[in-house]
Amino acid sequence: MVNQGTGFKNKTRVIILILSALGIAVSLYLTYLYFSNAESTFCLAGSGCDTVRESPYSEILGIPVSLSGVIGYSLIFALSLISISYRVRWILLYFLSLAGVTFSLYFTYIELFVIKAICVYCLASAVIIMVILIMLLLTKPKLSPKISFAKLITLSGIIVVVVLFSSFFIQSKELSARSNDTFQVGLSKHLRKIGAAMYGTYWCPHCNAQKELFGGAFNHIKYVECDSRGDRANPALCAEKGIRRYPTWEIKGRFYLGAKSLQELSELSGYVF
Repeated sequence: MVNQGTGFKNKTRVIILILSALGIAVSLYLTYLYFSNAESTFCLAGSGCDTVRESPYSEILGIPVSLSGVIGYSLIFALSLISISYRVRWILLYFLSLAGVTFSLYFTYIELFVIKAICVYCLASAVIIMVILIMLLLTKPKLSPKISFAKLITLSGIIVVVVLFSSFFIQSKELSARSNDTFQVGLSKHLRKIGAAMYGTYWCPHCNAQKELFGGAFNHIKYVECDSRGDRANPALCAEKGIRRYPTWEIKGRFYLGAKSLQELSELSGYVF
């Protein structure tokens, strides 16, 4: 067995420091992408890095998942540096890395079977925390009588259960409340991306009803005001397009008269939720 003092202070300690630093870097980059909405760099074609990042599963209680990675890896890095007993250090690092591995496995499952897209950065983070846990298991010290092997296994099981069920419960509750908003935002962004536009007037009741269907997501829609008295009006464009009734949707070069349900707009634009 690896000596308790030298085992951690030498190769294992250096490896965990390097891995946790890499984990911090990856998590910081993902956090930057979350807040900046920039496109991911070095992603494999069709890997879906941005799809995962833009999914509602990318946050818990309004906090990006990647930020929890920054915190977790930072704690691991700090614990690897500070001067405390080897047993205490090992136990704290073990429980931290176990919680990280559990959540990484949960999130990987979400990517594969729910979002159906893979983020290579998330997988990289999962591999990093997994290797850290393995390194710790390979250098496990003799535990004190107060923390027997049976107690360690029991506590490990509790951590796994708590992380899994709390993550699932919190996210499922949030997603249930936000499902409609998520669809609205996704559809509105898709319509904007494909160049779709809604032509209307500020006094048109059907136009206002159409806007209400989108709620706050309507801000993403390209809207053209056809009455010169309206805000940021562009009646010339409406005349050029031959708009006679309001609202009129222009989607993929075709015009559709009247207000449409979100489902109709989804089908006409080819949006898949």
